[in-house]
Amino acid sequence: MKPNLSASSAGMKKDYLTAKELGAAMLACNAVLIPTGFENIRLLIQNFQRPIQTRLDAAEVDYANGLQASVPGTVKTKFEGQWTLIETESGAIANFAAAINSPTYNGVLPLAKIYEGHKASDSVGRVHELLDLNIAFESGGDIDASSRNQILQVQATCTYMYFGESGNLGTNDSTLASTISSALNNLAALNGVSI
Repeated sequence: MKPNLSASSAGMKKDYLTAKELGAAMLACNAVLIPTGFENIRLLIQNFQRPIQTRLDAAEVDYANGLQASVPGTVKTKFEGQWTLIETESGAIANFAAAINSPTYNGVLPLAKIYEGHKASDSVGRVHELLDLNIAFESGGDIDASSRNQILQVQATCTYMYFGESGNLGTNDSTLASTISSALNNLAALNGVSI
């Protein structure tokens, strides 16, 4: 199969226009945050700690006759990290902080996507889907006086839920949801209600 030159050129053109629009700030980042509901903004992250699909510490179990063993721990889904956000448009982070701390969001974004690298396209690079993202800004930010562009950097502590790139990490580890669902259906059948 031959590569599609026009598709490749369109992608390079989009990257060029994005780089031109965001300027030097884009070169200083390793990820781009696009919160759902705020698709018009791009928050550049200078130091994004990638969440990893892993398990918590193994648990010990005791068997008959004093036999001890271990079982795999549960899947880690809660992550926390320190991010440095870079503002690309004057006042964007302050406006964003005010919006997410309004009664509508109450400080928590239900969904956000992180695109690794400089690109914000579903077809390129690794995309992380973050749920219940809580961003606690530490200050109004530091302006880099040596930069002609006056790049504003804001420190934030971010806590979020991550279920893997596919969004279903841990769904096979527990039958609790299916057990509850089955019990509710059985209860509803007894009462003549359909769920």
